[in-house]
Amino acid sequence: MAASAKLTAMDYLRLLLPDLFLPPGSVPDNLPGVSLLETMLARARPVPLAVTDHEARLCELLGAGAAAPLRAAGDGLESGAGYWMCADPVALQRQPAQVMLQPCLPCELSQAQAFCDALNGHFASDGLRFFAPHPQRWYLRCAAPSAVQMRTLGEVAWQDVRRQLPQGPDALRWQALGNEIQMLLHGHPLNQARLSAGLPAIDSLWLWGGGQDGAGHTELQAAGGDEPLVVLARGAGLPVYGDIRSLLDSDARQGVWLDNGLRDALAQRGLPGWHAALQALQDGVLRPLWQALGEGRLHALTLECAAGGAVRGFELTPSARWRLWCRRRPLAAYSV
Repeated sequence: MAASAKLTAMDYLRLLLPDLFLPPGSVPDNLPGVSLLETMLARARPVPLAVTDHEARLCELLGAGAAAPLRAAGDGLESGAGYWMCADPVALQRQPAQVMLQPCLPCELSQAQAFCDALNGHFASDGLRFFAPHPQRWYLRCAAPSAVQMRTLGEVAWQDVRRQLPQGPDALRWQALGNEIQMLLHGHPLNQARLSAGLPAIDSLWLWGGGQDGAGHTELQAAGGDEPLVVLARGAGLPVYGDIRSLLDSDARQGVWLDNGLRDALAQRGLPGWHAALQALQDGVLRPLWQALGEGRLHALTLECAAGGAVRGFELTPSARWRLWCRRRPLAAYSV
């Protein structure tokens, strides 16, 4: 056997694919260049998953009670003390009947830290501390836990924010804090400079993922792909791989991969960009996995796709390659 050959197969890989399934009518029935994906979906066994979005699923897989302390640890913050929340910068697009939340704003690290300096100066007497170790990933730390539930950023992205307010006994306190943050950011000189440069203003921070405990027990041994998985995996102490073949060739028996290419392309370039990203996903990720199943280097693969307020699972094993009687359906048939 060659020295570079892998001695053991990976038992299980979970592949998370946000925005693979779009609303009905969005995708034509004759979408070209995705026959392998349609074949894999047709031959897979449906798997029920009791989560609503990929952020919640990642926390579940990593054994984390909350996203914020785990993500903060992955970003290099000492997240052991206090109650942490993700405090991600967002823009609010005000329309006649709704206020849409725009995530993932372009921002330089120096700007992010300047905004946090202003917030820290304003809220110092309240025992709140803001951190910006990454341009798009900010954090809030407070001394005491809070009885509040907040939707994840993925759940509220491009939704009417007025329908996504905090819930729970402490909800009014956090709503008031959110309003105060908006007022402070609105008058910040950096936002005026951003608007002059053609960039969206940072209107608010979306607070979510609050908790004190970071990583817990997980059966995963390796991870790879895109954010937010990479930073969460770092917080959990898992090795992270930059391409799917390296992950398959590792000694890990169970792994997880997140591909955010579809979501990013859809937000930036619409349906044509999403279609191009889908073809790249098929060639760069799905084809190596399909081949690994056929060669016995991967014993089981689950595609996990958020749609209709739930995450849908499709499990494949090596025998699925020979389920030739399963008729391939167009991707549009899976729309929710």
